[in-house]
Amino acid sequence: MNFSQNFFEIFQINVAFELDVPDLSARYQALQKRVHPDRYAGKGDQAERLATQWATQVNEAYATLSEPLARASYLLDLQGVVLAQNPTLDPTFLFEQIELRETLDEIRQAGSVARAEAFIHALAEKQSAEAQAFNDYFKAAALTEATTCVYRMQFLSKLSQGAKALEEELLGY
Repeated sequence: MNFSQNFFEIFQINVAFELDVPDLSARYQALQKRVHPDRYAGKGDQAERLATQWATQVNEAYATLSEPLARASYLLDLQGVVLAQNPTLDPTFLFEQIELRETLDEIRQAGSVARAEAFIHALAEKQSAEAQAFNDYFKAAALTEATTCVYRMQFLSKLSQGAKALEEELLGY
């Protein structure tokens, strides 16, 4: 195996945002069976070390490609795009984020599981729309616009994590 391969090459799939996640999972399972360190136990330190490195690489590749935000960020990285720590975003989008956070606070104060679930569903739809926009821009090689989509996806992902944590809190988990 070649450690210089990108994550798509490891799984022998096309470099693209849209991918068949069940196919990726199947390829991951098959590859893990081939490179799992237990298969190389007793075959020497070098073989065991290489198997461990490969298993780690395969795990990282799968974790990255199986999650849309990580996959989008990775695709931009492959194109040489460096994401900013504090990007400048459209004020309209930022205002919307403030309103969404206020809504989440209202849900917390109301203690409504039903509202939390509806909020999580609405965020999932926004994330899906942003992912589709990223895909369209990336396919068109509009990297500036695709990068903006990733920043938006980051905001939505963080908000979604907060909403899911609130739901668990309200459910008593």
